[in-house]
Amino acid sequence: MRKIFLLLVFLVILVGAVIALTPLGFVVGQSGIGNAGVGWAKIDGTLRKGRISGLYVGTQPIGDVNLTLRPMSLLMLRPSYDVQWGGAAGRGTGVLSFTRSALIGTEVRMQQEIGALEGLSAPVRAMGGSLRIADGAFRLTQTGCEEASGTLSTNTLSALAAQYGREFGQISGPITCDAGAFVIDMEGTSQAGDRVEIDARASLIGQGEFSTRVDTQDTQIIIALTQVGFVRENGQFVYRQTRSAGIQ
Repeated sequence: MRKIFLLLVFLVILVGAVIALTPLGFVVGQSGIGNAGVGWAKIDGTLRKGRISGLYVGTQPIGDVNLTLRPMSLLMLRPSYDVQWGGAAGRGTGVLSFTRSALIGTEVRMQQEIGALEGLSAPVRAMGGSLRIADGAFRLTQTGCEEASGTLSTNTLSALAAQYGREFGQISGPITCDAGAFVIDMEGTSQAGDRVEIDARASLIGQGEFSTRVDTQDTQIIIALTQVGFVRENGQFVYRQTRSAGIQ
């Protein structure tokens, strides 16, 4: 029994030394996420505690990320980290796990200002408001988004309508994946019965599509929509944007 105990103590010390000395940059690099459109300016620290500076996804800057190891995750042979990040008018928290072939996120909560989203046109960014993710989860591999869940919501049209003395509720919908791309389907209805539908599809390093349809008879809202690029189609007001590369 004494020999077994000493062996266990030795293994604990060995694992602790590996954690303390192994660079975080090496682990992140081995995950393969750099081939899936995720990049960074600098990685400091070790497996125990580290910092990723200048993180970006596609063309969208995320900011600086602080990671703190969850020690019990080592028993599962899959290092997991409590994560906090902020920058570019956004912030969030979550749990990240690294495997040899994937980056896995759970418990993701995020708020991002619309005006800081690089993939949107200037008139749309000028509408203001924010995006929020609740209960988010994802699995990224070298081929892109393999799994995703959670709820995305925005108050952008509420902010725009308020400029004209109108009210518009929150727009929300689920986050999923399809063929390596994130897929978002959102909808919302105002107290006056105006309806909005938003569909978006975005890969980390490939094409992206974004469209919004608004069904309204409110003259002030119609004026506001046309000023930011919406056009009338079959009785609705539609805005579309397509990118040949980068995340929307």
